[in-house]
Amino acid sequence: MALAPNVETTLKTSPLRPAVCVASAAALRTILVIATSLTAAFSAQAQSSVTIYGIIDQGVTKANSGTTPGAMLNGRAAPDVWTVKAGNTSRLGFRGHEDLGDGLYARFQIEHRFAADTGAPSNANVFWLGRSVVAVGSNKWGEVYGGREYSAAYWVALNADPTYWSYVSQTGSAYTYANYTAVAATVEASNIRWSNSVGYKSPNLNGVTVEVATALGEGVRKRDSSGNVQYKQGPVWLGLAFDHLDSKNNLAIVAGGYDFGVVYPTASYSRAKGGLNGDATSFTVSARVPVGVARVYASYGSLSPATNLDSKMFGAGTEYNLSKRTLLYANLGSAKRVGLTRTTAFDFGVKHTF
Repeated sequence: MALAPNVETTLKTSPLRPAVCVASAAALRTILVIATSLTAAFSAQAQSSVTIYGIIDQGVTKANSGTTPGAMLNGRAAPDVWTVKAGNTSRLGFRGHEDLGDGLYARFQIEHRFAADTGAPSNANVFWLGRSVVAVGSNKWGEVYGGREYSAAYWVALNADPTYWSYVSQTGSAYTYANYTAVAATVEASNIRWSNSVGYKSPNLNGVTVEVATALGEGVRKRDSSGNVQYKQGPVWLGLAFDHLDSKNNLAIVAGGYDFGVVYPTASYSRAKGGLNGDATSFTVSARVPVGVARVYASYGSLSPATNLDSKMFGAGTEYNLSKRTLLYANLGSAKRVGLTRTTAFDFGVKHTF
């Protein structure tokens, strides 16, 4: 390896004896070789990537003029009018991952939500509504993250719904979350996400994963805590979760499923205490059936609030894959609350992921 010109000039004009100069040059050459080798090794290990991803979903939906409110039939639009509406919210996201070597990594994720039919953001005040998270982790020890992230309880509720909280057929927040909303939407912009979160996600240990998080109130609200434990091994899935604002405002969920191959049934039970909507319990039973390049699914949900104004819903639908990225969907959902008339809605559309 050739020395930099200024180093060689310094050695040639040094007043030291030639032997000393030669020794110094050799030592400096060795140091430079070692430094260059270490830099090359680090560059090879510290590989990074950024992925652009998203969903463009555009569908058409219509609900009848039933008086059961939209909160009891998640995903429905205004009554008795044709509406261009996504079955699953459109989004644009960026994910970054850097390999730091020795099983260590850093990552980030930011996600914007919008309506594809108008281009308008889903929330005018929160641009990165979906997520805005940075994390450092270890493949062996798990990761620590911070930013705007889903409540740890959400993941168990999501996995209990065969539509993953999409379309008018979803059980959604009313039935897998017991209609729980801890704080006003103007503070957090969602009942399933928390800003100012700090959390930990464990590695997968023989099918068991653990996540715990706290969302700091920063003088605006109380601090919220959430967590989940999930077991997924082979066909078996089990999940326990909680979201806890305080002793009077909290949520607990238990759910599970077993994949028989020809059918994958799931069930959930949720108990909400306090929050904006008051005490309630709910349960769901669902089934998902693969049919070639398509899948069909059906769900039943029941919500029992402390007011005794119980609601029950039924949903069914199908997704047909045109390719790995594009699918067509069609769904029907129907719900009835005590003392009100039945609300029924359908939707159909196309969803493209990238």
